[in-house]
Order: sequence, then structure tokens, then C-alpha cells
Amino acid sequence: MNAPKHQITGLIRRAGWAQSRVLVLLAVGYQWFYNGANFVAFKVGGDAVHPLLLATMRFAIAALIILPFGLWRLYRQADLLELANAAGLGVTMLVGSQSVAIIGTHLLPPGVASVFGSAAPIFLALFAWIALREPLGLRQVCGIALGFTGLVLMAWFTSHSGGFSSVGAALTLAASGCWAGGSLWAPRLRLPADPVVALTTQLVAAATVLVMTAVASGMAGQTDLTHLPASAWWALAFLIIASTLVGYGVFLAVNTDVSPLIANTFNYASPVVALLLSAALLSEQLTLPKLFAAGVALSGVALMVRGSPTRQEGSSQGK
Repeated sequence: MNAPKHQITGLIRRAGWAQSRVLVLLAVGYQWFYNGANFVAFKVGGDAVHPLLLATMRFAIAALIILPFGLWRLYRQADLLELANAAGLGVTMLVGSQSVAIIGTHLLPPGVASVFGSAAPIFLALFAWIALREPLGLRQVCGIALGFTGLVLMAWFTSHSGGFSSVGAALTLAASGCWAGGSLWAPRLRLPADPVVALTTQLVAAATVLVMTAVASGMAGQTDLTHLPASAWWALAFLIIASTLVGYGVFLAVNTDVSPLIANTFNYASPVVALLLSAALLSEQLTLPKLFAAGVALSGVALMVRGSPTRQEGSSQGK
């Protein structure tokens, strides 16, 4: 059967750097690493400072860093509707998903949290089926069944061990659902054509909501940042630079210049990185039942990531 024209075009069209197999492998490998390391940074930073305040600092500082560049590039034009759409998407993706994931990871071992956090492609297929009446093929049905079976097994096998919280698991799953919902919504929005302007708007909107929440709760005034351990500052620096600013740019480049399919492989690769890093740095136990449950869940996620190109393009917002 002949491939659709848009698929052929997407495979042929490449930016200069994407012609190099080495650079593509490095970019994809970096995605796998930073998305997995995110959960370790969530845990380290969230154990030292309230996780909501950690999220506030992450996105507020990132917004301040990129704001001058975003303002400078506004000359390329972006109307108020595009900016409003980007702001709404930023609140959904960065507050509803990323910030909630930080809180959920605070209540879980980071390796376990990363497995629950990888469920976005499963939710994406379900939301597309419910909201858009997109039919589910055999691959998608098997992926959903495998994914949720693995998550149930992970909850069952780790519920009797220290550090597990059903609330944390629910929050991390909710964060995955928000990411999926925002990903499904994003392609249907008119957003600024300039990616720097779009990212700046998303970060500023998310930071504004988080700062208002932190101030209203009194959390900011009750936290003494001068006595935070060095590990917390390193975690925050990683989340701001390596994850939010550089990581988004790498994801966007791979997604646009290589393929959405390859860009979204982090959904099943990063939990492996998180499990290994958490075991090495935070002494998280890697028991055989836990590894089996993770393997089942990630097999389901892998089936979803390898689904239709249309659905992959729907999940093209970077973390």
C-alpha cells in the first residue's frame, strides 16, 4: 500500500543538522536522558522545598531568562488570539501537567513515578476516541490494555513498600492526562508561528499562575531558601536549563525536522533512565516484580507511540 503523501513529505524533508545520523542520535538520546532525569530532580528538589514552590521557581526563572528573547522576536507578529491560546496551553501543560507531576513524584519513588508519568500516549488515544470519535485499532486497544495492566501491577507490587502513595500515583496519572489533553488540544489552536514567542508566552502564563498560587497560600513567605542543600539547587538548575529551556528546544527540533514518532520515543525510554538513575543516586530498590510491571506498562506505551502519525503529531509539545 502506498504511504500517504504527507508521510512521504515528512520523511524526505530534513533540516541540515537532521541529515547527520550522529546528531539525530545525540538529540534523541538527550531527550531520553533529561525526561528520565526530570523525575530524580523532581524528587530531590521536592524533598528540600515544597514541590509546588519548586515548580514555581522552575517556570518563573525560566520565563525571566527567555522573556527578553521572546519580546525581541515579537516583531514577527502574533495576534492576541494566538498569544491567548499559547497562554492557555502553557497553563494546561506546565501547571496542570508538569507541576502536578512534581507534587506526585514527591509522594513516590521517582522510578515508580516515571512509569505512571509515561501514560500520556494511552490517555491521548482514549481522549481522541471519546472526544474526536477517532476509532481505536487493534494496536491501540492492546496498548491501552497493556499499559493500564502494567500500571495496576506497579501499584500492587509497590503498595507494600516504603515511599509508595496512592495519592502520588493518582496525581502523576492526572498529570499524564493533562499532558495528553493539552497535546490533543494544541494542534487545533492557532498559536504564534515563532516557537520562541510561543514558548515565552506559555512559560510566562504558567509562572504567573504558580506565583499567584504560592503568594496566596503564604508558601513563599514561609520558605527559607538560604538553607536549601546544594543538591536542591542543582536539581532546580537542571529543571530550568537542561529540561525546560534546552530540552524543549531539542524536542521541538527532533519533532519538526526528524519525525514526531522518533521525538515521542521518550515516553517509553525515559522511565528506564529514571529507574536506573533513581537506583544509582537515591537507592531506590529495583525488585523483579517492579521491573516486570514497568516492562508491561512500557510495552503498552510503546505500542501507543508507534501508533498513527496523526496521533503522534497531536503530542508534539515538549516537556
